[in-house]
Amino acid sequence: MAIVGAGASGLACAYFLKNRNIIIFDKYEGARKLSITGNNRCNITNMLPLEEFLEQYGKNGRFLRDTFNNFFREELIEWLEDLGVKTTTENGRVFLKNKSSEQFSELLKSKVEHKVSLFKKFEPVVDIANDRKVFLIRTQKGIYKSKVVVLTCGGMSFPKTGSRGSCYKLARKLGHTITDLEPMETPFCAKNCCSSLKGTTLSNVKVTLTVNNKNITERGDLIFTHFGVSGPVIFKLSGNSFQQAILRIELLENSKEIIKKLHFYRGKVRNFLSQFIPARLSQIAPYSEELAANLNKSQLNLIKEFLSNFTLEVKKCGFDRAFVTKGGVSLKEVNPKTFESKLIKNLFFGGEVLDIQGNIGGFNLQFAFSSGYTIAKSINERFGQIIA
Repeated sequence: MAIVGAGASGLACAYFLKNRNIIIFDKYEGARKLSITGNNRCNITNMLPLEEFLEQYGKNGRFLRDTFNNFFREELIEWLEDLGVKTTTENGRVFLKNKSSEQFSELLKSKVEHKVSLFKKFEPVVDIANDRKVFLIRTQKGIYKSKVVVLTCGGMSFPKTGSRGSCYKLARKLGHTITDLEPMETPFCAKNCCSSLKGTTLSNVKVTLTVNNKNITERGDLIFTHFGVSGPVIFKLSGNSFQQAILRIELLENSKEIIKKLHFYRGKVRNFLSQFIPARLSQIAPYSEELAANLNKSQLNLIKEFLSNFTLEVKKCGFDRAFVTKGGVSLKEVNPKTFESKLIKNLFFGGEVLDIQGNIGGFNLQFAFSSGYTIAKSINERFGQIIA
Protein backbone atom coordinates (compact mmCIF):
# COMPACT_ATOMS: atom_id res chain seq x y z
CA MET A 1 0.00 0.00 0.00
CA ALA A 2 1.08 3.61 -0.53
CA ILE A 3 1.06 6.65 1.77
CA VAL A 4 1.55 9.97 0.01
CA GLY A 5 2.94 12.50 2.47
CA ALA A 6 5.02 11.82 5.57
CA GLY A 7 3.61 14.43 7.92
CA ALA A 8 2.01 13.77 11.31
CA SER A 9 -1.03 11.99 9.85
CA GLY A 10 0.89 9.90 7.32
CA LEU A 11 3.52 8.80 9.84
CA ALA A 12 0.87 7.89 12.43
CA CYS A 13 -0.95 5.84 9.82
CA ALA A 14 2.22 3.99 8.84
CA TYR A 15 3.10 3.32 12.48
CA PHE A 16 -0.24 1.75 13.35
CA LEU A 17 -0.65 -0.38 10.20
CA LYS A 18 -0.21 -4.10 10.80
CA ASN A 19 1.01 -4.66 7.27
CA ARG A 20 4.66 -3.88 6.59
CA ASN A 21 4.49 -3.84 2.80
CA ILE A 22 4.18 -0.05 2.82
CA ILE A 23 5.75 2.58 0.63
CA ILE A 24 5.79 6.21 1.77
CA PHE A 25 6.37 9.13 -0.59
CA ASP A 26 7.39 12.61 0.51
CA LYS A 27 8.52 15.73 -1.32
CA TYR A 28 11.33 16.25 1.19
CA GLU A 29 12.65 14.19 4.09
CA GLY A 30 9.31 13.92 5.91
CA ALA A 31 7.79 15.63 8.97
CA ARG A 32 9.26 18.98 7.98
CA LYS A 33 6.30 21.02 9.28
CA LEU A 34 6.05 18.90 12.43
CA SER A 35 9.72 19.61 13.15
CA ILE A 36 9.12 23.36 13.44
CA THR A 37 5.70 23.32 15.12
CA GLY A 38 5.27 25.78 17.97
CA ASN A 39 8.71 27.33 17.54
CA ASN A 40 10.18 23.88 18.23
CA ARG A 41 7.96 23.44 21.28
CA CYS A 42 5.23 21.15 20.06
CA ASN A 43 1.67 21.77 21.35
CA ILE A 44 0.42 18.24 20.78
CA THR A 45 -3.19 18.42 22.03
CA ASN A 46 -5.52 20.17 24.48
CA MET A 47 -7.30 19.26 27.73
CA LEU A 48 -10.74 20.59 26.77
CA PRO A 49 -13.64 18.14 27.25
CA LEU A 50 -14.69 16.34 24.07
CA GLU A 51 -17.73 18.50 23.29
CA GLU A 52 -15.75 21.74 23.68
CA PHE A 53 -12.87 20.16 21.79
CA LEU A 54 -15.14 19.46 18.80
CA GLU A 55 -16.36 23.07 18.87
CA GLN A 56 -12.83 24.23 18.08
CA TYR A 57 -13.26 22.95 14.51
CA GLY A 58 -16.41 24.95 13.79
CA LYS A 59 -19.30 23.35 11.94
CA ASN A 60 -17.12 20.49 10.68
CA GLY A 61 -16.16 19.38 14.17
CA ARG A 62 -18.93 16.80 14.35
CA PHE A 63 -17.16 14.89 11.55
CA LEU A 64 -14.44 14.01 14.08
CA ARG A 65 -16.61 12.42 16.74
CA ASP A 66 -16.04 8.86 15.48
CA THR A 67 -12.29 9.21 15.08
CA PHE A 68 -11.92 10.77 18.54
CA ASN A 69 -13.83 7.81 19.93
CA ASN A 70 -11.09 5.65 18.40
CA PHE A 71 -8.07 7.73 19.31
CA PHE A 72 -8.28 10.84 21.40
CA ARG A 73 -6.07 12.77 23.82
CA GLU A 74 -5.58 9.91 26.31
CA GLU A 75 -4.59 7.46 23.58
CA LEU A 76 -2.26 10.01 22.00
CA ILE A 77 -0.46 10.70 25.27
CA GLU A 78 -0.21 6.96 26.00
CA TRP A 79 1.27 6.36 22.54
CA LEU A 80 3.81 9.11 23.08
CA GLU A 81 4.81 7.58 26.39
CA ASP A 82 5.36 4.24 24.62
CA LEU A 83 7.70 6.10 22.27
CA GLY A 84 9.58 7.54 25.25
CA VAL A 85 8.08 11.01 24.83
CA LYS A 86 6.81 12.75 27.96
CA THR A 87 4.23 15.55 28.01
CA THR A 88 3.38 18.47 30.25
CA THR A 89 0.21 20.56 30.56
CA GLU A 90 0.18 24.36 30.72
CA ASN A 91 -3.07 26.35 30.81
CA GLY A 92 -4.94 23.44 29.30
CA ARG A 93 -2.46 22.90 26.45
CA VAL A 94 -0.40 19.71 26.25
CA PHE A 95 3.22 20.16 25.17
CA LEU A 96 6.12 17.77 24.65
CA LYS A 97 8.25 17.79 27.78
CA ASN A 98 11.47 15.94 27.05
CA LYS A 99 11.64 16.38 23.28
CA SER A 100 11.67 19.38 20.99
CA SER A 101 9.49 19.38 17.87
CA GLU A 102 12.56 18.56 15.80
CA GLN A 103 13.63 15.70 18.07
CA PHE A 104 10.11 14.29 18.10
CA SER A 105 9.82 14.38 14.30
CA GLU A 106 13.17 12.60 13.93
CA LEU A 107 12.11 9.95 16.46
CA LEU A 108 8.80 9.34 14.71
CA LYS A 109 10.45 9.07 11.29
CA SER A 110 13.01 6.63 12.68
CA LYS A 111 10.31 4.42 14.19
CA VAL A 112 8.34 4.38 10.96
CA GLU A 113 11.36 3.69 8.75
CA HIS A 114 11.91 0.45 10.66
CA LYS A 115 8.31 -0.60 10.03
CA VAL A 116 7.86 0.11 6.31
CA SER A 117 9.41 -1.52 3.25
CA LEU A 118 10.25 1.73 1.43
CA PHE A 119 10.48 5.37 2.49
CA LYS A 120 10.82 7.37 -0.71
CA LYS A 121 12.21 10.68 0.49
CA PHE A 122 12.61 13.52 -1.99
CA GLU A 123 10.32 11.69 -4.42
CA PRO A 124 7.03 13.58 -4.73
CA VAL A 125 4.03 11.98 -6.39
CA VAL A 126 2.98 13.81 -9.55
CA ASP A 127 -0.03 11.72 -10.61
CA ILE A 128 -2.32 8.93 -9.41
CA ALA A 129 -4.60 6.93 -11.70
CA ASN A 130 -7.21 4.38 -10.66
CA ASP A 131 -8.30 1.47 -12.86
CA ARG A 132 -10.61 0.02 -10.15
CA LYS A 133 -8.24 -2.85 -9.33
CA VAL A 134 -5.06 -0.97 -8.56
CA PHE A 135 -3.73 2.55 -8.26
CA LEU A 136 -0.92 3.64 -10.55
CA ILE A 137 1.30 6.13 -8.73
CA ARG A 138 3.68 8.15 -10.85
CA THR A 139 6.70 10.07 -9.59
CA GLN A 140 9.55 11.69 -11.47
CA LYS A 141 11.53 8.51 -10.92
CA GLY A 142 9.05 5.80 -11.82
CA ILE A 143 5.59 4.24 -11.63
CA TYR A 144 4.40 2.22 -8.62
CA LYS A 145 1.32 0.04 -8.11
CA SER A 146 -0.76 -0.23 -4.96
CA LYS A 147 -4.16 -1.59 -3.96
CA VAL A 148 -4.54 1.12 -1.32
CA VAL A 149 -3.61 4.80 -1.37
CA VAL A 150 -3.59 7.15 1.61
CA LEU A 151 -3.35 10.86 0.81
CA THR A 152 -1.82 12.72 3.76
CA CYS A 153 0.23 15.21 1.77
CA GLY A 154 -0.98 18.38 3.45
CA GLY A 155 -2.41 21.65 2.21
CA MET A 156 -0.91 24.85 0.85
CA SER A 157 0.38 26.48 4.02
CA PHE A 158 4.08 27.01 4.75
CA PRO A 159 5.10 25.84 1.24
CA LYS A 160 8.79 25.60 2.14
CA THR A 161 7.88 22.52 4.20
CA GLY A 162 6.49 20.82 1.07
CA SER A 163 2.81 21.82 1.29
CA ARG A 164 2.25 23.44 -2.08
CA GLY A 165 -1.25 22.20 -2.91
CA SER A 166 -0.21 19.06 -4.78
CA CYS A 167 -2.47 16.92 -2.60
CA TYR A 168 -5.52 18.85 -3.74
CA LYS A 169 -4.53 18.33 -7.37
CA LEU A 170 -4.25 14.58 -6.82
CA ALA A 171 -7.61 14.44 -5.02
CA ARG A 172 -9.28 16.55 -7.71
CA LYS A 173 -7.82 14.33 -10.44
CA LEU A 174 -9.42 11.34 -8.68
CA GLY A 175 -12.81 13.05 -8.82
CA HIS A 176 -13.02 14.76 -5.43
CA THR A 177 -14.34 18.25 -4.74
CA ILE A 178 -12.01 20.79 -3.14
CA THR A 179 -13.69 23.53 -1.11
CA ASP A 180 -12.41 27.11 -1.19
CA LEU A 181 -8.86 27.37 0.16
CA GLU A 182 -7.62 30.15 2.46
CA PRO A 183 -4.58 30.69 4.68
CA MET A 184 -5.23 30.10 8.39
CA GLU A 185 -3.05 30.44 11.50
CA THR A 186 -1.40 33.27 9.62
CA PRO A 187 -0.28 36.81 10.53
CA PHE A 188 -2.07 39.87 9.22
CA CYS A 189 -0.39 42.30 6.86
CA ALA A 190 -1.34 45.88 7.73
CA LYS A 191 -1.56 48.92 5.49
CA ASN A 192 0.83 51.76 6.40
CA CYS A 193 2.20 49.85 9.40
CA CYS A 194 4.21 48.65 11.34
CA SER A 195 7.98 48.79 10.85
CA SER A 196 8.52 51.26 13.70
CA LEU A 197 6.70 48.89 16.07
CA LYS A 198 8.56 45.72 15.06
CA GLY A 199 9.06 43.45 18.08
CA THR A 200 6.57 45.29 20.31
CA THR A 201 4.41 42.85 22.25
CA LEU A 202 1.06 43.12 24.02
CA SER A 203 -0.13 40.52 26.53
CA ASN A 204 -3.71 39.36 26.93
CA VAL A 205 -4.99 42.21 24.81
CA LYS A 206 -8.56 42.60 23.52
CA VAL A 207 -8.67 42.59 19.71
CA THR A 208 -11.70 43.07 17.44
CA LEU A 209 -11.83 42.15 13.76
CA THR A 210 -14.56 43.82 11.72
CA VAL A 211 -15.59 41.93 8.58
CA ASN A 212 -18.61 43.12 6.57
CA ASN A 213 -19.94 45.08 9.57
CA LYS A 214 -19.62 42.00 11.81
CA ASN A 215 -17.36 42.25 14.86
CA ILE A 216 -15.35 39.23 16.04
CA THR A 217 -13.59 39.78 19.36
CA GLU A 218 -10.81 37.68 20.88
CA ARG A 219 -8.29 38.15 23.67
CA GLY A 220 -4.68 37.00 23.73
CA ASP A 221 -1.04 37.85 23.07
CA LEU A 222 0.01 39.92 20.06
CA ILE A 223 3.27 41.01 18.49
CA PHE A 224 3.94 43.71 15.91
CA THR A 225 6.12 42.74 12.95
CA HIS A 226 7.67 44.75 10.15
CA PHE A 227 4.69 43.87 7.94
CA GLY A 228 1.79 43.92 10.42
CA VAL A 229 0.69 41.89 13.44
CA SER A 230 1.13 38.29 14.54
CA GLY A 231 0.76 36.16 17.66
CA PRO A 232 -1.80 33.67 19.08
CA VAL A 233 -4.77 36.06 19.09
CA ILE A 234 -4.15 36.96 15.43
CA PHE A 235 -3.78 33.30 14.45
CA LYS A 236 -7.14 32.57 16.02
CA LEU A 237 -8.82 35.48 14.21
CA SER A 238 -7.30 34.30 10.92
CA GLY A 239 -9.78 31.43 10.95
CA ASN A 240 -12.38 33.92 9.70
CA SER A 241 -12.86 34.40 5.97
CA PHE A 242 -12.15 37.86 4.55
CA GLN A 243 -10.20 39.76 1.91
CA GLN A 244 -9.84 43.09 3.75
CA ALA A 245 -10.85 43.92 7.31
CA ILE A 246 -10.47 46.44 10.12
CA LEU A 247 -8.56 45.39 13.23
CA ARG A 248 -9.01 47.32 16.47
CA ILE A 249 -6.65 46.80 19.39
CA GLU A 250 -7.57 47.95 22.88
CA LEU A 251 -4.19 49.13 24.13
CA LEU A 252 -5.63 50.11 27.52
CA GLU A 253 -8.86 48.93 29.12
CA ASN A 254 -9.14 51.93 31.45
CA SER A 255 -8.34 54.62 28.90
CA LYS A 256 -10.98 57.00 30.27
CA GLU A 257 -9.34 57.11 33.71
CA ILE A 258 -5.88 57.39 32.18
CA ILE A 259 -6.91 60.43 30.13
CA LYS A 260 -8.19 62.16 33.27
CA LYS A 261 -4.77 61.72 34.86
CA LEU A 262 -2.99 62.77 31.65
CA HIS A 263 -4.63 66.21 31.76
CA PHE A 264 -2.82 67.00 35.02
CA TYR A 265 0.54 65.54 33.99
CA ARG A 266 3.49 67.95 33.88
CA GLY A 267 5.43 66.66 30.89
CA LYS A 268 5.16 65.26 27.38
CA VAL A 269 2.32 62.94 26.39
CA ARG A 270 4.65 60.12 25.35
CA ASN A 271 6.43 60.10 28.70
CA PHE A 272 3.14 59.71 30.52
CA LEU A 273 1.75 57.02 28.20
CA SER A 274 4.96 54.95 28.34
CA GLN A 275 4.03 54.11 31.93
CA PHE A 276 1.07 52.13 30.61
CA ILE A 277 1.87 51.01 27.06
CA PRO A 278 5.13 50.08 25.28
CA ALA A 279 7.35 53.10 24.55
CA ARG A 280 7.20 52.62 20.77
CA LEU A 281 3.41 52.90 20.85
CA SER A 282 3.50 55.95 23.10
CA GLN A 283 5.81 57.64 20.59
CA ILE A 284 3.24 57.39 17.77
CA ALA A 285 0.28 58.49 19.89
CA PRO A 286 -1.48 61.72 18.86
CA TYR A 287 0.31 64.80 20.25
CA SER A 288 3.03 62.55 21.69
CA GLU A 289 5.55 65.42 21.79
CA GLU A 290 3.13 67.94 23.26
CA LEU A 291 2.95 68.95 26.91
CA ALA A 292 -0.04 67.12 28.38
CA ALA A 293 -1.25 70.14 30.39
CA ASN A 294 -1.65 72.19 27.20
CA LEU A 295 -4.09 69.80 25.48
CA ASN A 296 -7.76 70.68 24.99
CA LYS A 297 -10.71 68.31 25.28
CA SER A 298 -10.82 67.28 21.61
CA GLN A 299 -7.08 66.51 21.64
CA LEU A 300 -7.47 64.40 24.77
CA ASN A 301 -10.34 62.54 23.11
CA LEU A 302 -8.09 61.68 20.15
CA ILE A 303 -5.54 60.17 22.51
CA LYS A 304 -8.31 58.26 24.28
CA GLU A 305 -9.46 56.87 20.92
CA PHE A 306 -5.87 55.84 20.13
CA LEU A 307 -5.65 53.93 23.44
CA SER A 308 -9.04 52.23 23.22
CA ASN A 309 -9.20 51.64 19.44
CA PHE A 310 -5.78 51.42 17.83
CA THR A 311 -6.97 50.73 14.28
CA LEU A 312 -5.33 48.93 11.36
CA GLU A 313 -6.49 47.98 7.87
CA VAL A 314 -5.49 44.34 7.50
CA LYS A 315 -5.53 41.33 5.23
CA LYS A 316 -4.23 37.78 5.62
CA CYS A 317 -0.56 37.63 4.70
CA GLY A 318 -0.99 34.55 2.53
CA PHE A 319 0.01 30.89 2.42
CA ASP A 320 3.73 31.64 2.66
CA ARG A 321 3.32 32.66 6.30
CA ALA A 322 0.29 30.51 7.16
CA PHE A 323 0.63 27.35 9.20
CA VAL A 324 -2.76 25.83 8.30
CA THR A 325 -4.90 25.71 5.17
CA LYS A 326 -8.61 26.38 5.55
CA GLY A 327 -10.68 24.27 3.15
CA GLY A 328 -9.81 21.02 1.38
CA VAL A 329 -11.37 17.75 0.28
CA SER A 330 -15.13 17.97 0.81
CA LEU A 331 -16.27 16.01 3.85
CA LYS A 332 -19.42 15.03 1.97
CA GLU A 333 -17.24 12.69 -0.07
CA VAL A 334 -15.42 11.03 2.86
CA ASN A 335 -16.65 8.44 5.39
CA PRO A 336 -16.15 9.88 8.93
CA LYS A 337 -15.84 6.39 10.46
CA THR A 338 -12.97 5.28 8.20
CA PHE A 339 -11.70 8.38 6.32
CA GLU A 340 -12.18 6.39 3.13
CA SER A 341 -13.40 8.07 -0.03
CA LYS A 342 -17.07 7.55 -0.78
CA LEU A 343 -16.21 7.78 -4.47
CA ILE A 344 -13.27 5.38 -4.80
CA LYS A 345 -12.73 2.23 -2.75
CA ASN A 346 -9.39 1.92 -0.90
CA LEU A 347 -8.60 5.64 -1.24
CA PHE A 348 -8.19 7.38 2.12
CA PHE A 349 -7.61 10.98 3.24
CA GLY A 350 -6.01 12.19 6.47
CA GLY A 351 -4.82 15.44 8.04
CA GLU A 352 -4.76 18.87 6.48
CA VAL A 353 -5.86 17.79 2.98
CA LEU A 354 -9.40 17.49 4.40
CA ASP A 355 -11.75 20.41 4.96
CA ILE A 356 -11.19 20.35 8.73
CA GLN A 357 -9.29 23.03 10.61
CA GLY A 358 -9.03 23.63 14.33
CA ASN A 359 -8.13 26.69 16.33
CA ILE A 360 -4.62 27.22 17.61
CA GLY A 361 -3.96 25.19 20.76
CA GLY A 362 -3.05 21.64 19.73
CA PHE A 363 -6.28 20.83 17.89
CA ASN A 364 -4.82 20.36 14.42
CA LEU A 365 -2.10 17.98 15.57
CA GLN A 366 -4.61 15.92 17.54
CA PHE A 367 -6.73 15.66 14.40
CA ALA A 368 -3.71 14.70 12.28
CA PHE A 369 -2.68 11.85 14.59
CA SER A 370 -6.27 10.69 15.15
CA SER A 371 -7.06 10.58 11.44
CA GLY A 372 -3.84 8.64 10.77
CA TYR A 373 -4.75 6.11 13.45
CA THR A 374 -8.32 5.72 12.17
CA ILE A 375 -7.15 5.12 8.60
CA ALA A 376 -4.73 2.43 9.82
CA LYS A 377 -7.48 0.83 11.91
CA SER A 378 -9.82 0.80 8.90
CA ILE A 379 -7.21 -0.80 6.64
CA ASN A 380 -6.19 -3.32 9.32
CA GLU A 381 -9.79 -4.44 9.78
CA ARG A 382 -10.30 -4.83 6.04
CA PHE A 383 -7.04 -6.46 5.04
CA GLY A 384 -5.19 -7.54 8.15
CA GLN A 385 -1.60 -8.16 7.10
CA ILE A 386 -2.39 -9.40 3.60
CA ILE A 387 -2.04 -6.48 1.23
CA ALA A 388 0.31 -5.30 -1.50
